[in-house]
Amino acid sequence: MQQRLRTLNPGSPEAEILEHAVSLAINSKSQEENFKFFRYDIIRNARFSIQRTKVRQHRLCRKVALFTPTWNEEARSYSSLDLEAQLSMVIAAFGKNMSKCFEDMINGKSVAATALACGVSQRTANRLRQKVRQIVQTYLDSQENA
Repeated sequence: MQQRLRTLNPGSPEAEILEHAVSLAINSKSQEENFKFFRYDIIRNARFSIQRTKVRQHRLCRKVALFTPTWNEEARSYSSLDLEAQLSMVIAAFGKNMSKCFEDMINGKSVAATALACGVSQRTANRLRQKVRQIVQTYLDSQENA
């Protein structure tokens, strides 16, 4: 697979699939008795992983596009500061730790820094971040449907 990978253009769909397949093969815990089946399974899994990632990215881009007016569009214009302020108000209803966690995520602070600032463990800080992501996702979904 690595020999084939060298002949492909970097960034091409086939190259991405083979790169992911090599990564899966290296990190694979299952050992196939037949190498031919192992290679087939790894490439198949890599192909589906790449497809799922592209679908997920496309879905996210569509949601972001809803809040980004086109150059000729006379729609409500939201700046990132407006959206951040709206999200801050929504998240503030969930408590002080959630607000601090959201603020730290916006400012690019680490999980450890958030845990220290909130006085909780890193695992709890990770849970707070996951909850913030869920709240933001729900808010964006509700704005999309409105």
